[in-house]
Amino acid sequence: MRRPLPRFTLIAVSCALALLAAPAAPAGANSNWTLRQLPPTSVEHTEAGTRYSWAPLSGVSCPTQSLCVAVGAEHTLAFSQAPTGGVARWHVVHPTAGPSKNCAEEEPPCYELGGRLQAVSCASEALCVAVTYEGFIYASTDPTGGAAAWSPTVVNEPHGTGATHLTAVSCPSPSLCVAVSGGSNNSYGGRVLTSTNPTAGQWQVARLGSSLDLRGVSCGTPSLCVAVAREGRIFVSTDPTAGASAWREIGTPGGPGDLEGVSCASTLLCAAGNLTGNILTSTDPAGGGWSEANAGGSVQITGVSCPTPSRCVAVDNNGDVVTSTDPTGGAASWRFENLVPFRPTAEQVGQPPRNALFAASCASTSLCALVGLNGRIFTATEPFSVPPDPPGRRARRRPRTIIVFAENFWGRSLTRHRRVRARFRFYSPTRTRGFECKRDRGRYRRCRSPLRYWVGHGRHALRVRAIGPTGLRGPAAIKLFRVLSPNRARRLATR
Repeated sequence: MRRPLPRFTLIAVSCALALLAAPAAPAGANSNWTLRQLPPTSVEHTEAGTRYSWAPLSGVSCPTQSLCVAVGAEHTLAFSQAPTGGVARWHVVHPTAGPSKNCAEEEPPCYELGGRLQAVSCASEALCVAVTYEGFIYASTDPTGGAAAWSPTVVNEPHGTGATHLTAVSCPSPSLCVAVSGGSNNSYGGRVLTSTNPTAGQWQVARLGSSLDLRGVSCGTPSLCVAVAREGRIFVSTDPTAGASAWREIGTPGGPGDLEGVSCASTLLCAAGNLTGNILTSTDPAGGGWSEANAGGSVQITGVSCPTPSRCVAVDNNGDVVTSTDPTGGAASWRFENLVPFRPTAEQVGQPPRNALFAASCASTSLCALVGLNGRIFTATEPFSVPPDPPGRRARRRPRTIIVFAENFWGRSLTRHRRVRARFRFYSPTRTRGFECKRDRGRYRRCRSPLRYWVGHGRHALRVRAIGPTGLRGPAAIKLFRVLSPNRARRLATR
């Protein structure tokens, strides 16, 4: 999900560095998507082996078929003039904001470098703008010109005590860019920043609400912008540079679930994704009238891109991609595919999955790019076609279910109380009509992800099975776990 990203992610691997420069590889035997991974940002040698760390990529923009720009943690900016090529066709630079300051000794305002480039938007190959969670806005008229080609502007208040947490930016034309800020506990949240001359560093600030956590913005044209926020709130403006009064809240048409990614194709379609994997669409964004459909997943949609009103792609924080050639056609019009399977390891106990995808951008219907954790970049030249099954493979009839995450624990949980609240997320890589869950020795009952319920001390089993379009039940995915009191955990540890 589009939360503040970790500064780096450590993954234990045994492959040589030479493998990291290998050509791009297909994501799966019958997938349209090709993966390449950027070189690691650091290498650590330990007794357990060599560890590589990659900067998470949180934003991407492809203005044309021949340019894509991705951004992420550690001020990472990657660009390619051949986006579908191998990793060697992607170049990484680190824009700076001048001499670094020691924030332990300086008076505010003080800004440490090495932060997060959170999002990027390119109006054309001659203008790209990136924003950071530390209150910097970078603009470049030569995006492939290296680090020096990106000029920074600080938009934090001169005498403020915190940074403007910029979370998203959209540039519908070279003469308009719109950025938004988040952070519900930050007095600098809920801001909309606009510029008609972004390369000059001139930005106007409109405050929609200090407690408002804006997470995404998309301007289909200079006269239509849509911003989305936590708690499912949507704001629309037909005159984004006219100040706070020009932004109108249309409510929470998809309920209180957090909204992250949003994309508008001209004024004809806007699409946004929420906390439970649902896609909200509207053919009249300025007038309201949003509809909601489940795209096949059950976790936070983090990025959406609609190159035309009849084509949309979205990603979520479980490594899934969903595509549609009829975005307003309901759940049946979306195709679901998992690109990065969740494989829990001992290092990930109690931690969120490390397979998240955070952003998507489509230059056209024949080029889309996705980015996420561990420096992953996926591209597809036929993102909206249905690939044929490999020869000899029989179509799956029984829908599968995969349990991807248990909050607060994976196999074991400690509590000083008599019960603990368990929360599980699950999904099916095949089309379904819903799910059924069975808790311990109880009966199967209809359920949805995320599933939350109270459990006491002892061993437990959760079984989840998907229901296919024809009503056929698939095999159950089983998650065994245990809830211990502190005394019980100590007795087990001394055995």
